[in-house]
Amino acid sequence: MVIAFGKAPTLGFGKQGSPRVSSPHQFSSHLKPDRQGAGWMGTPTRGIELDRYFGGLFRSDARAFACVATSPNDVPGWQNRARPALRHLIGLSVIETDSSGHVPRIDLGEPEAFDDYTRQLGVIETEPGVHLPFWFLTPPGAGPFPLGIFPHGHEDHGMDTYVGKARDAAHQSRIDREDRDVAVQAVRRGLVAIAPNTRGFLPANVPDDRERHGKRDCRCQAIHCLLAGRTAIGERVWDLSALIDWASGLPIVDSKRVLMMGNSGGGVATLYAAACDARVTVAVPSCSYCSIVGLDGRVHHCDCNTVPGILRFGEFWDVAGLIAPRALAIVNGNQDLLFPLAEVDRAVEECARIFQVAGIPELFEHHYGDGGHRFYADLMWPFVARNLPCPAI
Repeated sequence: MVIAFGKAPTLGFGKQGSPRVSSPHQFSSHLKPDRQGAGWMGTPTRGIELDRYFGGLFRSDARAFACVATSPNDVPGWQNRARPALRHLIGLSVIETDSSGHVPRIDLGEPEAFDDYTRQLGVIETEPGVHLPFWFLTPPGAGPFPLGIFPHGHEDHGMDTYVGKARDAAHQSRIDREDRDVAVQAVRRGLVAIAPNTRGFLPANVPDDRERHGKRDCRCQAIHCLLAGRTAIGERVWDLSALIDWASGLPIVDSKRVLMMGNSGGGVATLYAAACDARVTVAVPSCSYCSIVGLDGRVHHCDCNTVPGILRFGEFWDVAGLIAPRALAIVNGNQDLLFPLAEVDRAVEECARIFQVAGIPELFEHHYGDGGHRFYADLMWPFVARNLPCPAI
């Protein structure tokens, strides 16, 4: 096991910024006094005592499926209870009912040959009326090869980024500088690679054309999902599993070796998909893993990753712990401003504990890249090479 983290914080801060001991039931507000004590025209008000409010909302003893295993024998039983509960919580059971009888249809375009791989544009209808485009990259030879699936994060046409298909010179520079063409990296290492469009972003989006959701299509998708008992992350997991269903039936694919890797929102989708679908044998979420809520009670991820009731299920490490005994490498940027490093460290330490209790600490790694919100090829692929055997990796 390789873990790169510092000591998780043990102090919170009260309303005036003075340190105090934190517990699982205590959260600090960080709000300035002038935002908490006075109402209209200076009339005193009680308002919300955020420490107590967050403490009640997010108390750790309310997490019904938190991993409390103390030995390797305890872990499978916890997972057998928690995994179906998580699948239901993110709405997969609703999607299954809504899609009953649907047989996904797949269309593949003409292959385009590059020096050392072939690329095709595909479309899969994952549920009635949902047509998800994807790039399909294959190495030379008959295989069977390992399968890699690479969900992208918050970017319209993000699947193009993952195959190095730039819209302009600035985009190409960013792809090269931040290792973002991960599907190309994969196929050149001997994997069959699929870079799908992430539902919620162009072209598979729910447009916020009435500007009721902050002009953000991902939020618009999430709101529409929630009204039907689904979640946006559940729909993304459904799409990824549908791609595994299809690809696993191809002679060129070795369905016993499946990698999933994504950055940002694609990393969140990777974690949930690997937790829910045991066919994923190696998971590498990048710049996405952190506590769901910090010790200050604040939420770290985008609205479209919201799962109602998730903190009555467990924390993000309980989701990640469902991946054991399969391989999990978490990568973060040490200059990524979206996720407080102390909260990353806290979440990593808890996830490492689950893998340790499961008796497979060597199958969990955490690394900090020296930079921001991006991929780090030099930190990801060595782990994949050790845990997804392939001669070219």
